[in-house]
Amino acid sequence: MGNKTEVVHLAEEKPRQGPQEAESAEALPRTIWSGSLRLGLVNIPVKAVAMTRDRRIGFRMLHRSCKTPISFKRFCQEGDEVGLADIVYGYPLEKNRYVVLEKKEIDDARPESKSVIELDRFVNFFQADPHYFEKTYLLLPDRSEAAYSLLRKVMEETGKAAIGRMTIRSRERVVLVHYYENAIVATTLRYHDEVLDPAGYPALKDLPEPTEREMELAKEIVKGLTGDLNISSYRDEYEEKIEALVRSKMEGAVVAREKKKARPAAKSLMDALRQTAESLK
Repeated sequence: MGNKTEVVHLAEEKPRQGPQEAESAEALPRTIWSGSLRLGLVNIPVKAVAMTRDRRIGFRMLHRSCKTPISFKRFCQEGDEVGLADIVYGYPLEKNRYVVLEKKEIDDARPESKSVIELDRFVNFFQADPHYFEKTYLLLPDRSEAAYSLLRKVMEETGKAAIGRMTIRSRERVVLVHYYENAIVATTLRYHDEVLDPAGYPALKDLPEPTEREMELAKEIVKGLTGDLNISSYRDEYEEKIEALVRSKMEGAVVAREKKKARPAAKSLMDALRQTAESLK
């Protein structure tokens, strides 16, 4: 006899959306940033929306005994609960020493890039190292269709991207403005000191050189697995398994834990290379 499935009905935190409203909300992401692209004297008002969406499953933590949601509150080290109006910001100097700043003082220090992306240089798009890419935003014309269309077309035909600065989510970033799928998009970049240099890791020093035969087999494996990238062929298997688990539990089915098949261990690196290469023939 299977375990009883618990389904908890929580109090609604906001009005429910109808199917059409939910579909419309998903189709039209909210504006995250609004301002202008500026190229010399050319001003192009735009709105930025998220280019990507996070499809991860979101779990809500519940209290085991009463099944109500877990909430988190702000407390100071004196044990008092603190409201947002009573929060100031400390710039750390050293341990336990801070310069106290008000939120308004921080807001006043924000640069012009909070509302204007000054395009000050054009570069070859493929010159940008993808390891510096952070997040991409879709830029939409904001009553600037002619100028937007011109910039989009010239970027498409020249293959050039523009470099500027963009302040978003309280942080100024270098931004790469470029053409993508009939649109202009902005990809924020990490700063140089935010990308770690692999050369600084001792574990990467004095690595042994592969033998000639190891290289031959490795290249044979790479050749056998070489093909075109089709990102749509990859699925989130974790999400699929969670959804299947939820459906099974709601139907009252007994869910058996999936046993992972153990791969036979190779006796050596050479043995593993040889077996892998042979399996691809």
